[in-house]
Amino acid sequence: LLTFLMFSKLLSESEIIKGKEIAENICSVCHGLNGQANTGGNSVLVPHLTAQNEFYLIEKLKDYKSKKIEHHQMSLIADMLTLEDIKSVSKWYSSIKIDIENID
Repeated sequence: LLTFLMFSKLLSESEIIKGKEIAENICSVCHGLNGQANTGGNSVLVPHLTAQNEFYLIEKLKDYKSKKIEHHQMSLIADMLTLEDIKSVSKWYSSIKIDIENID
């Protein structure tokens, strides 16, 4: 069991590293490497991706790829990604943690 858990952790870490590389080369132009969109997140067309749910991101990217959701730029980008790439980049953005400050 311990060996399986260690292998799973290593597999997950390598997937995150691959996802970060994809984000650097493709996604960061609009969504930023850290998931903070260049629009400030105020656009429904280019949202923040930081700490977004991994499975939500996977499903959305698959929907863009299949043209279930039509968005010219995102469909072109999703077409360039394999399912493995989609899972990796989704794992990367979902792994980013954010801190929330309490305002008194």
